[in-house]
Amino acid sequence: MTRLGTVFWVVVVLAAGFTTFKVKYAVQDIEDELNRARKQTIAEQQETRVLTAEWTYLNQPERLAELNRRFLGLAAISTKQLQRSIEEIPLRPPAAPPDALVEASPEPAVPQAAATPLPVVPAALTPAPPIPATARQADSTNQRDEVTGGDGARPPASAAAVQLAKAGPGQAASELDALIAQIAEAR
Repeated sequence: MTRLGTVFWVVVVLAAGFTTFKVKYAVQDIEDELNRARKQTIAEQQETRVLTAEWTYLNQPERLAELNRRFLGLAAISTKQLQRSIEEIPLRPPAAPPDALVEASPEPAVPQAAATPLPVVPAALTPAPPIPATARQADSTNQRDEVTGGDGARPPASAAAVQLAKAGPGQAASELDALIAQIAEAR
């Protein structure tokens, strides 16, 4: 029985020593990680101090005034620029509508509102010159082009003439609303 007790206590001492060994190295690893975090915190605090000092230097009023004088030439606001009430502030003039080209169908559409018709300008479709024979021989497939029919860059004969209408600058808002309504109905 004494032998069994001795073996038991030897196993307990070995387990305690192994556990102590593992805990000691785990604590050392945690301390190393804590030291790395502290060093990183100190480095970031130092970097923050440097950036704050740089920001303070860059925002010195004397330096900014010198840069303004050299590059921008901005002046202080005068009392004449200040307004006493909102009514004294002038409104912006309305922006002029840009000239826009509107695609029209081959048949002229009847406008819903009785408005002056827009000037219709027929689009000039000039056929492109045919591709020279020397350039066509470079094509090894020698197949006919589906769009041009193999006769060069020409529009197909079935293409209808397209007319473009130019929107005038004096177009009223009601005419524009009628045009928008017409487009919405077409969709």
